Amino acid sequence: MAKMEISTNVACRVQCDFCPQELLIERYSTNNNLENISYGQPAQMSFDTFKKCLSTIPKSVIISFAGYTEPWLNPDCSKMIVYAYEKGHQIEVFSTLVGMKLNDVELIKHVKFDVFHLHLPDEENIAKIAVNSDYQDVLKKVLANIPNVSGMSMGNVHPKIKEIIKSGILADEMNNRAGNVTFLKPNTKKFGPLVCNRDTKSDLLDIVNDNVLLPNGDVSLCCNDYGLQNIIGNLLELNYDSLFTNDKYQEFHKKLKSQDSNVICRHCNEAVPQSELTNKQKLKLHVKNNLKNKVTNQLIELYQDYLFRFPDIDGFNYFYDRLTNNELSLLDVKQMLKKSSEYKSIHPIKIMNRDKK
Repeated sequence: MAKMEISTNVACRVQCDFCPQELLIERYSTNNNLENISYGQPAQMSFDTFKKCLSTIPKSVIISFAGYTEPWLNPDCSKMIVYAYEKGHQIEVFSTLVGMKLNDVELIKHVKFDVFHLHLPDEENIAKIAVNSDYQDVLKKVLANIPNVSGMSMGNVHPKIKEIIKSGILADEMNNRAGNVTFLKPNTKKFGPLVCNRDTKSDLLDIVNDNVLLPNGDVSLCCNDYGLQNIIGNLLELNYDSLFTNDKYQEFHKKLKSQDSNVICRHCNEAVPQSELTNKQKLKLHVKNNLKNKVTNQLIELYQDYLFRFPDIDGFNYFYDRLTNNELSLLDVKQMLKKSSEYKSIHPIKIMNRDKK
């Protein structure tokens, strides 16, 4: 499903070790002829810019407050969330809570978030989050007022945070951001026509439509493009649909479908061969034309509900044969999917306040 991530600012003072902020600041400054962006003086998206850009985005597009930086380092973040929600968009949040105030929780607590995912402080200080009393108070209020909050940490959860939350949070694996985090091992370069598995796995459309809106209205290709190599348009000048038909996007798409043209996706762990998407499209067509039955529909629904994607051919055939031969029940399939490593990777642990009953 299409998504627009909102970078409410550029120059995140949290400065997580795995987040290439210096590269982002340098490229954004150069692109916009700016000289004074710093961690103490970030480039901020104005509320007016946000409204103008949002007015071009269809209601079917998820608005995700994440992007390249901490959303609440912009004081208008809560105002933006409420505005987008009241305009009818599904809302996601990915946040460290740095910059959030107690009053922000009051402003957003009525919002029905699809995702509210916290990056929690770690005792190794990989994420530079000050675990002071103000931060702890905000975290407690978030957990008390916002349902189904999930969380992760890049190291062992900070001892003071362990005292607040019930759930055990395991250390997550760092992502090299398609090679932009230079101290992490690079991914093996991929050759041949590619697709973005993040964008195509559900609707099977060959389009990179999980993009990032920058403070000046520019739209960057994706959340790994910290070097801003692919600015596909500006929503203060274009409408949303034209982002995927203009010359810049077509140039990127041509490179993506080539054997070896230079494009960020060749170094990204989300990129998969074109053949994987083609096989799923063939399966979908086969199902539509030849297997329109209750078992088929239920199996596809299980994949979409639990793995957020259309089945691959091997997985579909394995379960379909056993379901139709009564070797497995739908409950068996459900349990097998929930035990898979894929399920665990996309269903982060829910967290709540220890004091909440």
